[in-house]
Amino acid sequence: MSALLRSAGALGAACLLVASHAGPAGAGEAAYDIDFSLHAPQPYAANPDRDAPYGPSLAAADTAADESTGREPEPDGWLTKERKVLLLNGGAVAAIAIYGVINWDYFQGSAKSTPEGWFGRTTKSGGADKMGHLWSTYAASHLLAYLYRDWGYSDSEANGLGALSALGVQTMMELGDAYSGDFGFSYEDMAMNVAGAGAAYALGRYPALKSKLDLRVEYKPDRFGDLAGDIFTDYENQRYLLALKLDGFDVFEDSHLGYLELHVGYFTRGYDSFPQGGSDDRRRSLYVGVGVNVTKLVRMFADTAVFNYIQIPYTSIRADRDLD
Repeated sequence: MSALLRSAGALGAACLLVASHAGPAGAGEAAYDIDFSLHAPQPYAANPDRDAPYGPSLAAADTAADESTGREPEPDGWLTKERKVLLLNGGAVAAIAIYGVINWDYFQGSAKSTPEGWFGRTTKSGGADKMGHLWSTYAASHLLAYLYRDWGYSDSEANGLGALSALGVQTMMELGDAYSGDFGFSYEDMAMNVAGAGAAYALGRYPALKSKLDLRVEYKPDRFGDLAGDIFTDYENQRYLLALKLDGFDVFEDSHLGYLELHVGYFTRGYDSFPQGGSDDRRRSLYVGVGVNVTKLVRMFADTAVFNYIQIPYTSIRADRDLD
């Protein structure tokens, strides 16, 4: 419980720090009384390109100052882009901590680590869970980067902040696991989280590389009942893949071959039924395939990047190779 109190205290301190800097616009600066009457004396001669009809245009003066310094104009109001980032990440960490305390026994025991292995046949999910950590951190990094760009950050800033935010949230979950009664800190999971954030940053940093490569997950449930469970850990119905998009190469961009992709992927099967005492049908598989670039197909109808992260079932042909 002491660990929980320390975490809550740290979060409260962060909130107080935000509040202490969240005064009204211009807080900390000298205050001036400004006469806005129509006949108020003007500090400089009127200029129709600069001044409003009834006196000096403060907005125009601010814009001119911003242009001279080369910085973006400060947004109106309290909720600046920096505070949005702070509130989003702080809220995510707080939500994970609260949910973890209620459902996962976070902060109820001493710190411990749990070796899980990597992609071995006798591991819990044959490594599919590790691919899940890689993909989820990668996708979350790009989603957050998109949000940060929309808030006014440059491409470079948003790309870095997105990767750091996604990795921070995943790290919070691993630290919570370390202090839970049922789990434990997993170095393997943490390594895949770092790899996912690193891959997201690299592809965001080099657009020419991103135009050629995607990291995706395909989910094809066997029955509708599978959708009622936790689809994020339903590894029996998932495949993880790296797609090489021919559209990203100049030689194929304007040809019909630009609608094709080359796939290499990994999946596991039989791990859900094994603990119930059935026969040992656990297997790990690699596959290669040729798929359709769905993003390019739908571009004529909608400008969306969602299919750069999700592989639609039945849009590829492939050959599997069992490793067991």
